[in-house]
Amino acid sequence: MRNKLKILWTLCFIFMLTNLSQGVELKTKQTQITLDDKGYYSSIKVAGKELLGKGSYPILSAVKAQQIILPKELKIKGDQYLLSMEDGQQIELKVKQLAQAITYEIIKISDVYNMVVFGPVKINSHEVVGEIVGIVQDVGVAFGMQALNAKTNGGIPQESASLYSSKFTYTGANTELSVASVPFYNLVAVDAKDGTVFQLSARNRQKIEYRKVQQLEKSLTLPVAGPDGSIIGAKIALFGDHRDAILNRIGHVELEQGLPHPMLDGEWDKISRSAMDSYLISNFSEEDFDFVLDKVQMAGFRNVYHTDPFETWGHFKWKSSFVKDGDQGVKVLVDKAKAKGIRVGVHTLTNFLTTNDTYVTPIPSKHLLKQGELKLLHNLNADQQEIEIQVSGLFEMPLSLNAMQIDDELITFGKVEKMNNRMRLTDCKRGAFGTKATAHDQVQPLYKLWDYPYKTLFPDLVLQDEFAQRLATIFNTTGLKQISFDGLEGSMYTGHDYYATARFITEYYKNLKDKTDLINDASRLDHFLWHTHTRMNWGEPWGEEMRKGQVENRIKNQEYFRRNLFPRMLGWFLVRLADRKFETTTLEDLEWALSESAGFDSGYAMSINMQTLRKHGQIDQLLEAMKNWDVLRKAKAFNDDQMKRLRDPETEWHLKKVTEDQFLLYPLYISDRYRCDLSEMQPGQPGGADWFWHAPNEGTYALRLKVEGGGTISNPSFTTSKGVIKIEGAIETDQYLLLDHDGNALLTDKNFNTIKKLPVQGKAVLPQGNSSIAFACDVQDDTPTEVLVRYSVRGEAEKITKRR
Repeated sequence: MRNKLKILWTLCFIFMLTNLSQGVELKTKQTQITLDDKGYYSSIKVAGKELLGKGSYPILSAVKAQQIILPKELKIKGDQYLLSMEDGQQIELKVKQLAQAITYEIIKISDVYNMVVFGPVKINSHEVVGEIVGIVQDVGVAFGMQALNAKTNGGIPQESASLYSSKFTYTGANTELSVASVPFYNLVAVDAKDGTVFQLSARNRQKIEYRKVQQLEKSLTLPVAGPDGSIIGAKIALFGDHRDAILNRIGHVELEQGLPHPMLDGEWDKISRSAMDSYLISNFSEEDFDFVLDKVQMAGFRNVYHTDPFETWGHFKWKSSFVKDGDQGVKVLVDKAKAKGIRVGVHTLTNFLTTNDTYVTPIPSKHLLKQGELKLLHNLNADQQEIEIQVSGLFEMPLSLNAMQIDDELITFGKVEKMNNRMRLTDCKRGAFGTKATAHDQVQPLYKLWDYPYKTLFPDLVLQDEFAQRLATIFNTTGLKQISFDGLEGSMYTGHDYYATARFITEYYKNLKDKTDLINDASRLDHFLWHTHTRMNWGEPWGEEMRKGQVENRIKNQEYFRRNLFPRMLGWFLVRLADRKFETTTLEDLEWALSESAGFDSGYAMSINMQTLRKHGQIDQLLEAMKNWDVLRKAKAFNDDQMKRLRDPETEWHLKKVTEDQFLLYPLYISDRYRCDLSEMQPGQPGGADWFWHAPNEGTYALRLKVEGGGTISNPSFTTSKGVIKIEGAIETDQYLLLDHDGNALLTDKNFNTIKKLPVQGKAVLPQGNSSIAFACDVQDDTPTEVLVRYSVRGEAEKITKRR
């Protein structure tokens, strides 16, 4: 009997030790996570597949005095998980196993810690790393970690990044986007080459700090009032699923956790194809709004977007050239567009503050964003234009406005002179931006303000909330349905990194009364804002030809969107009139962009100002092309092979509509520009040139001929081994001869407005391969004249059927 009892006790002891070594298991759909008794991960499985990487990874770590503090013991009581840390402190978590995710929430922590990190933890896969959304995809499965509130940020603050990189031996490459380079420590999921490291953090923001902002090493960072200032409440979700179900799983997590879950045309916006709708950007007014709506419908768009509607940023006062009756005037336009099935949007620069706004003038807000305090060395009278201060490091980074605030006066300075133990500010403008110049005692604080090269100031977090609330009021009042938060990174000038950007959008979004069919986009994407933003789209098509404007970055971003399970956009394109630097936008230019859009299955914004809409001679043809390409893209009419060829930026295409459902897709060969300088002809030589042209296949060619230099030519002809074509008529400087593939010739002005149709003799045919071609024309006077010619050849057409 004693032996039996001894054996039984031994077995029980072994069972207890086994359970202790195995730790506690947390489960949700498809995901099992095991923690050991020290508070470290011992297993992470999705659909039975082990994903935990090699190494030792805590569920949570903390930082104080620039040291990482790790857990040493985990005790569990119900859903309360008590971590005893190496320094004797304790951190208490509430852990829940829900249907869609496992969640950790910090409910108790000592103020001695200035930061916590959930993890870091390494997953043994890095096949597809969604560095911003926080998802890694492996063969058949996917796993993710996501923040559940604005105070919980993706990545690790810069000042602690090297600590973690060294301690846990990982780094990663920067994410290069069209608008920014994001360092690895700001990523939620880091591709560490031998796996993926997840890192989410929360900072103690309850005290004044001096943090690095831009190139300024010690910028005043004000405390955050209320619950967001504390680490308590920081919360994350962990979940996994089969790879093809992970996006839907995120949607379920959003609903379960009360996160933003925007709906667009009856679907969650992350799966709705409407999220990738193309749209028109213009500078319309209420007087020409009907005209613009007609053009929007011609392009098949459902959204029109005003590029610059505000006279001030801050209170967001509307330009009188846009509408006369403020918010109500905008509502009239929105309602008119809605009746035609069109949604209206506006552009803004988020928290950038113009100096003509009433937050600045005549009495400046006390919540203008400050770099820090300058110490006056003397009293100031109202007229003083030189100011002496104690030496300060706040002048290390040059700014644009050089603005300072003392009480209710704003002052700008011209130069800074450093002398021994003091600095002198010269060329000071008192009562700047319409404030009142007054006398000030030396003891009054003089603050140096942050500004931006756009000649704007910034608000602190308190004033930033008012900006966000005003934008929500605008949308509630007018019914606008699209906004782009351009310059969202301006919020980071507060010193509160991604918390500040998340706070702005969260404040705006929670104050909206109607969130349905709303498109929020931005020029960049943050981890927490992944849920709120419909898409990411960026501009900057200026100063380049359409085929050259940010092409590499546009393409690079498509893979970024795919990794991060985000709707795809190609960005802004510009349709322009002719100017001293560029020719007017051609159909070939446009179809290059549209073919890229179709190849990547990505939407775009087409920026066309009112002057171009009215004066471009082929604008209706361009808008019709936008409609045709987008109809087929959205219907998924192009097959995989066609899409692969379309997204090659070295290829050119033309789409021809046959019926409502049938189209022909032609590959195009478009030549470089050929130039004939008629002033360089030999004595007695008629005007013309001999060129070598290339055609991938025999066929008719189209051409675009332009005259420059002040002269006039007439009766141009082109001779190949396959025949001669001659166009009768005169072409003057800055006019075009446009010959299409069907042999029709038009004389147009520099913006393709038709002057008249020209008679044509013969046919324009090129043989396959290289061939010589002779160009000839009549020259009417001795004015130095140049002729520019560009030709195109079509390949064999492919039939495209619109799917119903």
